[in-house]
Amino acid sequence: MKPCAYRTILFLTALLMVLQPHPAKAGESDFAFHNHLRKLQQSAGQVGIQVLSLAPVKVIWEFRSEEPLVPASLVKVLTSYAALKYLKPQYQFRTSLYALDEPRGDTVRGHLWIKSTGDIFLLGENLKDMALRLKERGIRFVEGGVFADNSFFNPQAEQICLDERCASSYNPVVSATSIEFNTIAFTVSGGAKSGTAPQVSWFPPGDYVQVDNLARTASKKAARVGLAVRSAGMTGTGRERFRVTGKVGPRRNFEYRLNVDDPASFVARSFKEVLRREGIEVRGADAGPGTVPPGAKPLVTHESRALGDIIYGLNRYSNNFMAEMLLRSLGGLVLGPPGTVDKGVELVRKSLVGLGVPPHEVQLKSGSGLSRECRASARAFCTLLANAYADPSIEPDFISSFATNGSEGTLRRRICKPDVEVRGKTGTLRDVVGFAGYVAGCGRGPYVVTVILNDVSNIGEARRALDGFLEQVPLIAPSM
Repeated sequence: MKPCAYRTILFLTALLMVLQPHPAKAGESDFAFHNHLRKLQQSAGQVGIQVLSLAPVKVIWEFRSEEPLVPASLVKVLTSYAALKYLKPQYQFRTSLYALDEPRGDTVRGHLWIKSTGDIFLLGENLKDMALRLKERGIRFVEGGVFADNSFFNPQAEQICLDERCASSYNPVVSATSIEFNTIAFTVSGGAKSGTAPQVSWFPPGDYVQVDNLARTASKKAARVGLAVRSAGMTGTGRERFRVTGKVGPRRNFEYRLNVDDPASFVARSFKEVLRREGIEVRGADAGPGTVPPGAKPLVTHESRALGDIIYGLNRYSNNFMAEMLLRSLGGLVLGPPGTVDKGVELVRKSLVGLGVPPHEVQLKSGSGLSRECRASARAFCTLLANAYADPSIEPDFISSFATNGSEGTLRRRICKPDVEVRGKTGTLRDVVGFAGYVAGCGRGPYVVTVILNDVSNIGEARRALDGFLEQVPLIAPSM
């Protein structure tokens, strides 16, 4: 049995093992729901709510559930559902290494090209595995250079920015062939003596990075003072300059993760370094973007983990990069390359219409929710969640991908009550708070619940009001 399916069975079994309380009467229930609604309205100008029972599927309570609101990261629920339905949980992304001619002896006579169909979870260790498999074929030399092909997406590289703010790491840079989420992890380590330059290292390794180290080791009392790592842009030679400034304490280590400006150059140069470290000499100087030529043959192919396993991290930790990659990959794989936002959105909308969601209740512009042009109703989410729960082909992987209250993901520090079980997706922007998922407790449920709050004035207050509502749903929902 797959781990994700096992976790889901444990979750559902636990819900049925708790003692039954006395159910609320209809009048008492309506009063309790309205009482919570007033608390939610104190921190939000717009509120959309729907609560469903699952046996049978029936509306327990709702408030403006059909009104499309900004859902923030709840959009990831829609993206992952459509991907599971169209691609199936067993789907594996493919990343291949190409050469124009078959190797002769221990040598590839020309260039190498690496191309992916949009693997949303390709890591440095996967490049190492591809290099080792190349080495197992007896290859020790590459006469040409190394190129990364991003033609499976259009545009080939794109940064997703919210409110015209692109500097934050949560604004992903997407490209069909990408590694480590198109990010670089820097470590700045203070020297042994005050005034010396700290050591700067990065992962994945390679000469894509050019460092201007202007930082200094501080006195023993200071951990760090103004320490920062920032991009200074591309150099014009396919490398990106990063500037390190500020002070760091002796032998203190601090980590920073930054998006890359040029994904193709980043992948090509990183893979070139991986090949070198595994004993394969790349003699060509070229490394950067390049399209696989007609007639080129795959030398090695990497297949990703199953999609059902990969979305475990997408929803649980609300990974924007993975969601945006998945939307484009979905469009290209189902409707034909190149993968685009429009193709992915078309499939998400089609999956929702197939569930009976009115088209006007969902308007999408992204796969992650990093767009204020996205709109969706609470009813749309609840309809999808109820159908997913009843669909054995995707239910174990879908539900297992959600965060768990007091335990894992974005809910790990929320709703820490032992008698309440919550599995769901959270959504947050500076003026948006939301939740979509399943709630159970006291031997009742699970219920399907979606709450979307817009025009939020205080994020903390809105979250507390939302969590208080979710905690009480099993108690105040009337018996069906």
